Amino acid sequence: MSPSPDEETVPTEPADEAASQAASGEDPFADDDPVASALDQPVPPAEDYDLDGAVDETATGLKIPQVSADGVVMHDDEPTDIGAEETGVFDTADMMNSADEEFDALGFDTSFGAAPGGFGGAPGGAMDDDTPPGGIYVGQAEDQVVLDAHAIGRALAEARGEETNFELPDMGTLQVGLIGIDIGAAKAVVARFDADGRHEIVPNQEDDLATPAQVFFDEDGERLVGREARQMAPSAPDRAIANLKEMLSDPDFQYEKDGSELDAEDVLAIFIERLVRDAEEQAGARPTHVALASPAWYGEEQLDRLKGAVAETGLVLVGITEEALAAAVPYSLRLPDLQPRQALVFDHGHAALGVGIVRCASGDIEVMARASRRGLGSAAWDALIANEAARVFKKKFDIDPLENAGSALDLRQRAEDAKRALSQRPSCTVTVSCEGKTLKVGFTRAGLEKAGKKLLEGARELANEVREQAGISSWKDVDALILMGGGSRTPAVRRMISDEVGRKPERGISPEEGVAVGALYWGIGERHRLSSNG
Repeated sequence: MSPSPDEETVPTEPADEAASQAASGEDPFADDDPVASALDQPVPPAEDYDLDGAVDETATGLKIPQVSADGVVMHDDEPTDIGAEETGVFDTADMMNSADEEFDALGFDTSFGAAPGGFGGAPGGAMDDDTPPGGIYVGQAEDQVVLDAHAIGRALAEARGEETNFELPDMGTLQVGLIGIDIGAAKAVVARFDADGRHEIVPNQEDDLATPAQVFFDEDGERLVGREARQMAPSAPDRAIANLKEMLSDPDFQYEKDGSELDAEDVLAIFIERLVRDAEEQAGARPTHVALASPAWYGEEQLDRLKGAVAETGLVLVGITEEALAAAVPYSLRLPDLQPRQALVFDHGHAALGVGIVRCASGDIEVMARASRRGLGSAAWDALIANEAARVFKKKFDIDPLENAGSALDLRQRAEDAKRALSQRPSCTVTVSCEGKTLKVGFTRAGLEKAGKKLLEGARELANEVREQAGISSWKDVDALILMGGGSRTPAVRRMISDEVGRKPERGISPEEGVAVGALYWGIGERHRLSSNG
């Protein structure tokens, strides 16, 4: 079918079938994305990047995105070297070969369309990955070890200074009705125990293992949550709550439309209730207790609002732990002895990069030092793509899509999908639409990595700052590298921190799922402590 007069179609040579889908305007992530499409958000203000100004233009030609007072991403008209091509024609043979070598060296699975918690296929097969479908294991996949009452009891005993003759908790009682939730800036993940005592990630009603953390209020009064909310947001941005984490940080937040007056606790309760119903559908019974994880930058006000939202759902909150501690729980619980280890938790989330040094010994975890920087999260990588796509579009049509709220939100969502695609293959296209005009802009992984050098350097500096704060003189004294957050799947990020620390990341659990699983196991210990005390 011929394009309409207002649509500019650019010929492309996609790298693979998924790229072909993107070039045709289809969403290659609709069914095959390893993580449910995450919620986008306004790019953080320039000062949050803390990167001492712009990227070296002699190296990349790209400046760190600026944002106006009304949240619109600003950019100049200077060409960049991010790998964007208006023609969309790529020479991909050499790129794909080198990319496969890089992915293999990092332990990535290079096939497209995998699912978290085990990339499908039999162990050792073409789609084998280091995250099994369930359980936490030591060694090879065939030697999986499921955490049991003994492991939990030992952890609790050590926390009390005991090494032997500890009391085993009643795991059957502690597991019943308990869920662990990680509410991220982009998505939320829920973990629970199945009937056999193994942890599992709860799928939502779309059968996705992660739910976009977004709420949308339509004109008919219906409240949409998750994927539907994300899809509807560009059509009416004023009816979308785009970032629940940021919402909790706004003491003056109020949603007032169509007779509704909701504060932050009310909106978050709507979202949590949806997660609870998904868990109820999976288990056949409504959860009764919940354990949560929160970012290091949350203060008492945010935590109080979080507690208030849980109270509105009727669940019993067993506690809120730090994300860094929750991420370290699975690693700590599977240690073979009580000897202490020091681990780096590198949590590359959507809104922020969180880094922590933890001291672990079979479940007893001490956070030695931690810090977060909200300008270094994976949203900053999305901004690099969105800014460049907008520049090319404006050059073509003299229209800035980032000045239109709906088009800007749509572009940010597509930029995030493109970033994820470039973690799987060397090139992709982004469709930009505004005021009846459409343009497909091509991007390469190599170009994105070049443009993101300043972000990588900022992440490296933050990791070293935290190491020094913990009193550790060398990375040689750190025993493990724990990667968390969907952004840690970006090859350049994973490669940078692995090279810096000098060791491969720990295996055994998906980066997107680790905090929720950690909160779940932490919740067992906290629930046992609360029951023992009263």
